[in-house]
Amino acid sequence: MSNSNPTILQLAEIDELLALQRSNLVQHIDVFTAASQGFLTFEYSEPVLLRMMQDMPQPISRVDDEMIGYALAITREACQDIELMHPLAELTQTLEINGTKMSALKYYFMGQICVKDGHRGKGVFDMLYEHHRALFSGEYDCLVTEIAAANLRSQAAHDRVGFEVIHVYTDHNDKEWQVVAWDWR
Repeated sequence: MSNSNPTILQLAEIDELLALQRSNLVQHIDVFTAASQGFLTFEYSEPVLLRMMQDMPQPISRVDDEMIGYALAITREACQDIELMHPLAELTQTLEINGTKMSALKYYFMGQICVKDGHRGKGVFDMLYEHHRALFSGEYDCLVTEIAAANLRSQAAHDRVGFEVIHVYTDHNDKEWQVVAWDWR
């Protein structure tokens, strides 16, 4: 287990988060690293992060002075302002989880979760998600995100935490995605 504790992203830490994000984007890592360590698909800008921060605290993990992980939350309302999230937000309204229509539930989205190389496999991923549940399960029924089908490490990690696949689709670029949800009811 890592010796880090979850905290909340502060404005002064945005550049550090963006640097960690950039270093894990699929276009910035080799194929072997992407396959073995996972990867990020979407690149969020500072204005988008600021919009996310307006509605929800954004959990991060630090060891000493180093950000080693983050888990970005997005409300359904914020998805209206974040074009990248429109398709998932609209699709989710048509889906079901455990026999209940998503449109009848209170849920939010995980915009992205990332753990820095060298800190993976030490419980940081699980800790960030447990922090989400501690912060938000009183207000929300579940948490929804999507995972690139090619990102097997991310799929396994989300499954371990308790997410379940509620839909699979192929996007306009012929990439397959899994929509997954963590039901807290």
